[in-house]
Amino acid sequence: MHITSRLITHHLILFLIMLIIAVFCITFLPGQIWAKEDIVKRDTDEDGKIDQIALFDKRGKLVRLESDSNADEIMDRFQHYEDEQIKRVERDTNYDQKIDIWDYFEAGKRIRHERASTDTGRINQIVQFDSEERPLKMQKNTSADGQFDSIYYFKQGKLSRSTRDTDGDGKVNVWQTYRDDKPLERRTDQDGDGQIERMTFFDTQSLPKKSLHDLDRDGSMEVVRTYREGILCEQKKDLDQDGKFEIVTQFENGEPVKQQKDANADDRFDIITWFKNGKPHYQEKDTNFDEKEDVFVYFDAKGFVEKTEEDTKYTGRIDRIRTYCNGVPAKEIYDADGDGFKETITFFKQGKVSVQTQDCNKDGKADVTIYFNDREEKEKVESDTSLNGKLDTWEYYRNGKLFRIEKDDEGDGTIGLKIFFKNEKKQKLIRDKDNDGRFEITQWFDKSPWSMVMELDADLDGKPEGRYCYKEGVLKLKEIDEDGDGKPDLKEYYNAQGKLIRSEEDEEGAGSFTITWFYNDAEEAILAEKDNNHDNCIDTWYHYEKGNLIRVEEDTNADGKPDLWEEYDESEALVKRGKDLNFDGEADIWEVESEQGESEKVGEWESEQVRK
Repeated sequence: MHITSRLITHHLILFLIMLIIAVFCITFLPGQIWAKEDIVKRDTDEDGKIDQIALFDKRGKLVRLESDSNADEIMDRFQHYEDEQIKRVERDTNYDQKIDIWDYFEAGKRIRHERASTDTGRINQIVQFDSEERPLKMQKNTSADGQFDSIYYFKQGKLSRSTRDTDGDGKVNVWQTYRDDKPLERRTDQDGDGQIERMTFFDTQSLPKKSLHDLDRDGSMEVVRTYREGILCEQKKDLDQDGKFEIVTQFENGEPVKQQKDANADDRFDIITWFKNGKPHYQEKDTNFDEKEDVFVYFDAKGFVEKTEEDTKYTGRIDRIRTYCNGVPAKEIYDADGDGFKETITFFKQGKVSVQTQDCNKDGKADVTIYFNDREEKEKVESDTSLNGKLDTWEYYRNGKLFRIEKDDEGDGTIGLKIFFKNEKKQKLIRDKDNDGRFEITQWFDKSPWSMVMELDADLDGKPEGRYCYKEGVLKLKEIDEDGDGKPDLKEYYNAQGKLIRSEEDEEGAGSFTITWFYNDAEEAILAEKDNNHDNCIDTWYHYEKGNLIRVEEDTNADGKPDLWEEYDESEALVKRGKDLNFDGEADIWEVESEQGESEKVGEWESEQVRK
């Protein structure tokens, strides 16, 4: 604004000079010359060049006075008169033969000043004056877009206020007031939404002493900045508008030297940062708000993080240290179990986790190595689970998800076990039990309704010799294929306690189960049902007691009912046989084995008596 005042003063001086020249011409030129000629030319500096031309009307009154101010013999200043009073002054200040300044007068006093851009030719400044030729209002076009974006208002010749449209949208977004031509207060609407985002207050030296800022544009001034001799010395932020400042930053020579932050709004500063040369130099944090620092950050000369030390378990002991290169993580060592030994080391590549190692037995050698891809997803894990210095387990990942595990479970350097996963759920396990390089045992974990199915294929022909089905870790079904035809010859069923309750056998290689066994809680056979003629119907029943055969029932006519009965003693020797001759479900003839091994037939009545 000092520039504007000087500009107005300059215009006033030029006007006075022109007025003196006009008076000089009227006063000192001979009267007969004005009377005799309509045009008078003069060489005022006697350099042989005409530098002034006066035009008079028929009455001898001055109408226009033209002047050449740069001795190029081209007139560049034109003063217009009416009744010998100056009315307008036009000037070509850049000597391109185009008028770029106009001054208008009334009663010999200037009332308006206009200035055009020498580049566009458009009016870019208009000054209006009061009756005492003091500036009253000034309009400026500072962006050359044809619109007056800056307007200055004066009282008694002194600047009192101004407005400015900084983005050319036709709306004022900067308002400023003055006192004694010096700025007093400035309000700024930076985004043109009608809300003030910044207020600046000035001291008597026209320097800012305080400013308020609405950085988040929520309508509230949450930032307060104070200045000393126009230089920022402190900034305070009230982030939650509770009247308390959560961030306070001190400045020296306009650069930050210390910042305090209250991260949890408990009226205590828990993050303190020190600066050097305007950049962060050292920082302390209390992340669990117990009034004890647990994170320490060191910065390099560029202000990038160089090292961090953390007490992640809040025990008063540093358990994680991370180093950086140009602010990008490079390496991290970590004590995961809090025993004082940092067993985990993580390496970074371009700021992303690349490799991680773990020393579980604290012997200085990595027992686990984890490899990551560019998306920081696990790709491979190598482990020495036996802690003997030899790798024995390998985990493989796809898109960050585990899909295969390989193990050298015998420690002989060969893979004896492989586990496959689908969507991170165990799907299949194969095992090389005899370490011959062939995986003869397969365990399935996705065979509903079983939680696990184990298959044994010793000859690797794709036809398992044995299949074992489990539910929740308990064997529920066993299938044995002894002849290798791909069909089970034996099936055993178990209860929830894992005890055998039933079995099915193909005793004669018929291709179907011909006998079914039933067992008690002691897993002793109590009943066997057999299909002797392979018609899928039971025709023989074997009854046992304490593991010994005590009775056999047979259906000889395929009506589904026994018609032949045999009874045995404790030594499983036949003692009696009965027959149902008319198939009414009752024995008609009984044969009793004698002590000599001979049988004796008994009639129907007698057999009934024997039964009784």
